[in-house]
Amino acid sequence: RLELNVLHDRNPQFVTLSDGSIRNGYTVKLLNMIPEPRTVEITLHGLDGGEMSIVGIDQPASRAFSIPVEPDRLKTLKVFVRQPADQIRKPAQSFEFRIDDTASSE
Repeated sequence: RLELNVLHDRNPQFVTLSDGSIRNGYTVKLLNMIPEPRTVEITLHGLDGGEMSIVGIDQPASRAFSIPVEPDRLKTLKVFVRQPADQIRKPAQSFEFRIDDTASSE
Protein backbone atom coordinates (compact mmCIF):
# COMPACT_ATOMS: atom_id res chain seq x y z
CA ARG A 1 0.00 0.00 0.00
CA LEU A 2 0.94 3.58 -0.63
CA GLU A 3 -0.62 6.59 1.06
CA LEU A 4 -0.43 10.26 0.12
CA ASN A 5 -1.16 13.34 2.24
CA VAL A 6 -0.84 16.89 0.88
CA LEU A 7 -0.90 20.01 3.07
CA HIS A 8 -1.04 23.46 1.48
CA ASP A 9 1.16 26.08 3.16
CA ARG A 10 -1.05 28.64 4.86
CA ASN A 11 1.45 31.35 5.63
CA PRO A 12 1.93 32.79 3.08
CA GLN A 13 -0.80 31.21 1.00
CA PHE A 14 1.08 32.09 -2.19
CA VAL A 15 4.02 34.19 -3.31
CA THR A 16 4.19 36.45 -6.35
CA LEU A 17 7.71 36.17 -7.77
CA SER A 18 9.63 39.03 -9.40
CA ASP A 19 8.72 37.78 -12.91
CA GLY A 20 4.99 37.86 -12.05
CA SER A 21 4.62 34.10 -11.68
CA ILE A 22 2.76 32.64 -8.69
CA ARG A 23 4.32 30.05 -6.37
CA ASN A 24 2.52 27.90 -3.82
CA GLY A 25 4.16 25.65 -1.24
CA TYR A 26 3.01 22.20 -0.12
CA THR A 27 4.13 19.54 2.30
CA VAL A 28 3.70 16.16 0.61
CA LYS A 29 3.86 13.01 2.73
CA LEU A 30 4.34 9.61 1.09
CA LEU A 31 3.84 6.54 3.26
CA ASN A 32 5.24 3.27 1.92
CA MET A 33 3.34 0.55 3.80
CA ILE A 34 5.16 -2.45 2.36
CA PRO A 35 8.44 -4.01 3.56
CA GLU A 36 10.24 -3.22 0.29
CA PRO A 37 11.78 -0.04 -1.09
CA ARG A 38 9.89 1.50 -3.96
CA THR A 39 10.19 4.39 -6.37
CA VAL A 40 7.14 6.55 -6.91
CA GLU A 41 6.52 9.17 -9.55
CA ILE A 42 4.87 12.39 -8.42
CA THR A 43 3.23 14.24 -11.30
CA LEU A 44 1.53 17.62 -11.59
CA HIS A 45 -1.76 17.49 -13.53
CA GLY A 46 -4.09 20.23 -14.66
CA LEU A 47 -2.19 23.50 -14.22
CA ASP A 48 -1.35 25.17 -17.54
CA GLY A 49 2.39 25.84 -17.73
CA GLY A 50 2.85 24.77 -14.11
CA GLU A 51 6.05 23.20 -12.80
CA MET A 52 7.17 21.68 -9.51
CA SER A 53 10.43 21.90 -7.65
CA ILE A 54 11.24 19.78 -4.63
CA VAL A 55 13.56 20.95 -1.86
CA GLY A 56 16.61 18.69 -1.59
CA ILE A 57 16.26 17.17 -5.06
CA ASP A 58 18.89 18.43 -7.45
CA GLN A 59 16.78 18.48 -10.58
CA PRO A 60 15.37 21.42 -12.56
CA ALA A 61 11.70 22.32 -12.16
CA SER A 62 9.51 19.80 -13.96
CA ARG A 63 6.00 18.34 -14.11
CA ALA A 64 7.19 14.95 -12.77
CA PHE A 65 9.78 13.59 -10.35
CA SER A 66 10.83 10.05 -9.37
CA ILE A 67 11.13 9.71 -5.61
CA PRO A 68 12.66 6.72 -3.75
CA VAL A 69 10.78 5.72 -0.59
CA GLU A 70 12.28 3.34 1.97
CA PRO A 71 10.33 0.27 3.19
CA ASP A 72 7.72 0.91 5.91
CA ARG A 73 8.68 4.59 6.01
CA LEU A 74 7.15 8.03 5.69
CA LYS A 75 8.88 10.38 3.25
CA THR A 76 8.13 14.08 3.68
CA LEU A 77 8.76 16.44 0.77
CA LYS A 78 8.61 20.22 0.51
CA VAL A 79 7.13 20.91 -2.93
CA PHE A 80 6.80 24.27 -4.65
CA VAL A 81 4.42 24.68 -7.59
CA ARG A 82 4.94 27.65 -9.90
CA GLN A 83 2.75 28.97 -12.70
CA PRO A 84 4.12 31.57 -15.14
CA ALA A 85 2.37 34.95 -15.20
CA ASP A 86 1.26 34.53 -18.83
CA GLN A 87 -0.56 31.26 -17.95
CA ILE A 88 -2.62 32.66 -15.08
CA ARG A 89 -6.23 32.81 -16.31
CA LYS A 90 -8.22 33.26 -13.09
CA PRO A 91 -7.57 33.93 -9.40
CA ALA A 92 -7.81 30.26 -8.35
CA GLN A 93 -7.07 27.18 -10.44
CA SER A 94 -7.42 23.51 -9.57
CA PHE A 95 -4.71 20.93 -10.13
CA GLU A 96 -3.70 17.54 -8.76
CA PHE A 97 -0.63 15.75 -7.54
CA ARG A 98 -0.70 12.17 -8.80
CA ILE A 99 1.44 9.43 -7.31
CA ASP A 100 2.26 6.19 -9.14
CA ASP A 101 4.49 3.31 -8.10
CA THR A 102 6.89 2.87 -11.02
CA ALA A 103 7.08 -0.92 -10.52
CA SER A 104 3.38 -1.75 -10.01
CA SER A 105 -0.08 -0.48 -10.88
CA GLU A 106 -0.58 1.18 -7.48
